[in-house]
Amino acid sequence: MNSSRSAFLLVTVGNIAVAGAQWYIVWLFALQSGPTAVGHYSTLIAMMTPVFIASQLGLRNLFVTLQRTVRWRIYLGCRLSTVGLSVLIIVGLVILGPDQIDSSLAWPLLLIKVSDSIGDLFYARLQKTERLFAFGLILITVALVSVAAVTIVVVATGSPVAALWAAAAVSFGGTAVTMWTASARPPETASEVKSRTTVSNEIRALVSAGIPMSMMQAVYSLLSYVPLAVVAWFGSPEDVGRYASAAYLVVFANLVGASIETVVLPRFRAVYESDGALFLRTRVKRLCTIGLLALAPFVVLAVFIGPWLLSAVYGADFELSRVSVLYLSLAAICTLPTYLASANLLVLNRYWATFFVGAAAIIAVLCGGGVAGSVGMPAVAAGSLAVLIGSAVRLIGEILCSKPRPDRIHTKPSTDGAPLGA
Repeated sequence: MNSSRSAFLLVTVGNIAVAGAQWYIVWLFALQSGPTAVGHYSTLIAMMTPVFIASQLGLRNLFVTLQRTVRWRIYLGCRLSTVGLSVLIIVGLVILGPDQIDSSLAWPLLLIKVSDSIGDLFYARLQKTERLFAFGLILITVALVSVAAVTIVVVATGSPVAALWAAAAVSFGGTAVTMWTASARPPETASEVKSRTTVSNEIRALVSAGIPMSMMQAVYSLLSYVPLAVVAWFGSPEDVGRYASAAYLVVFANLVGASIETVVLPRFRAVYESDGALFLRTRVKRLCTIGLLALAPFVVLAVFIGPWLLSAVYGADFELSRVSVLYLSLAAICTLPTYLASANLLVLNRYWATFFVGAAAIIAVLCGGGVAGSVGMPAVAAGSLAVLIGSAVRLIGEILCSKPRPDRIHTKPSTDGAPLGA
């Protein structure tokens, strides 16, 4: 069996490769049309991502963590239904929304979101059975092919819009491969098949857990983009483009954190079932502390080379102050441990707790960024401070909410399949 360290490394490389491919598109936009084009693209991402995540019911994490048996076809039917709902909402926003929405960019980006949403559920089957090498290899392959396709199209046509259509085609191909790979094994074990109830009961269990999970994922997605709104509130489209290019530091931190969560979720669930909630929480707190201390030196490095690096990569128009880079780098190192704390709550099935933590973080971002901008802080610096505030509030809140209830410290999951933390 492959080691967990190697599997984590491969999934992490895969997630970073996907982020790198996404960044490459942003870089092409910056090269072709400057900060304004990056601002339009980032605005569409900020509009679409929360809609898709809010309607997905968090099915990927539920498939791994839910302590109830729900058959695979119910998961798949729910995902296809929510994808259709998301498409209707986005089409309405593009057609009826303000003129600032660039529809030529919106349609290929919408197809990418549809493909990613379907593939995401099939990734859950790989994750639950810990086939993480296949998981990582698919991510890496899709990223490399996407970069190659986008490069060829841009060289041939010079059109960023055509590049997005090429990326959409690659995304659909990657989803097809994921579906084929994930289908190599049955989605349920023999014991899970035996513990099935009625379809109506399973749908009810899935929806009742999926609503808070979906709301949680929506607010966390929104949390990633609210600082962008702070920048737009106090600045110009050029400020939005400069912030979005630098904020990829936090995006990469989120992707590495997502890799960590992918690997640890099945293992955290095993720890909880064998040793209980208190032991798991202690272990998570220790891992979070180690992570923060180990990453701290990178903040100093980022402050010294960050402004120069941004100018070298994007051009002189994308230079940021050292204060903004400091806030973004601190936000990045706070972001990584949040995925450990979040995995702890997911294993406990405290989905509502994660939602309220995210909601509190959004309020903190708006208040902190709003105050910073109102007192005269530059728009990009205000948005960077806001993302730091959001990351810190999320980390602290998730650790506090994982505290076991006094009467359940030694409680193990019930044998009848009742939800954890119910």
